[in-house]
Amino acid sequence: MAVWLQNAGIWLLIGVHLVLAGWGVVGLVELFSGSVPWPRVSNELFSSRMLLMQWVLVLLTAFVFLAGYAAGWPRMPVMLAIMYLILALVCAYQTFFILEHDSRFVAMGVEYIAYIVILVFVFNAPVMQERLQHSA
Repeated sequence: MAVWLQNAGIWLLIGVHLVLAGWGVVGLVELFSGSVPWPRVSNELFSSRMLLMQWVLVLLTAFVFLAGYAAGWPRMPVMLAIMYLILALVCAYQTFFILEHDSRFVAMGVEYIAYIVILVFVFNAPVMQERLQHSA
């Protein structure tokens, strides 16, 4: 894989995890304020506990990637895999037991594919491995 393509992948992942962090912050603001001047991002079918868990997990996942990459933390890929596994389990619970829309299983599949693609890149891209191994 060309280095420029790997670098583009890294920047894409940084952007994705910055968006995740922002989404988590917006979700927590909605949860704790009750009234916000924007269209809500929180699903009305989820309890307050479910939303708190979801938003905290989203923020932690974003932090693991962003801080781990910035610091060159060698254990970041494993921690990211653990966070994605936890998010996947929460997604499965929400999909099977709470959500009602017809496309919920497609959405779950897309989420799972995104996790797999990201993890394959994080574990295998040479520029990622070089960054994470040289800071140990």
